[in-house]
Amino acid sequence: MSERRIAVIGDKLLTAGMSLAGVKHVYSASNGEDTERTIKEVATLPEIGLVVLQQGLIEQIKDRKVLNMVDSSLSPIFIGVPAFNEEEKSVDSLRRLILRAIGIDIQQMK
Repeated sequence: MSERRIAVIGDKLLTAGMSLAGVKHVYSASNGEDTERTIKEVATLPEIGLVVLQQGLIEQIKDRKVLNMVDSSLSPIFIGVPAFNEEEKSVDSLRRLILRAIGIDIQQMK
């Protein structure tokens, strides 16, 4: 199995920070259309295993096929992260990631 890489899709601040941290595949997007186009492009790259996607950009996506890809793709896996000035929604994001990975809803286990 070949080594998989991380890609980041976000605003200029997020992509600059991730680039400084050593991430090689960074893509700047400023609106839903840019994000949709970039997601389609990144999803075709076989070396990408994880896509870190800015949460605010996910909310701007209008194409249902692209949204479905973000929510259900296992290769690459998409993870939403808040931007510098966005409110964190990590509990729901983590819950969805676990549900996708192992098929068990952790909220239902209570």
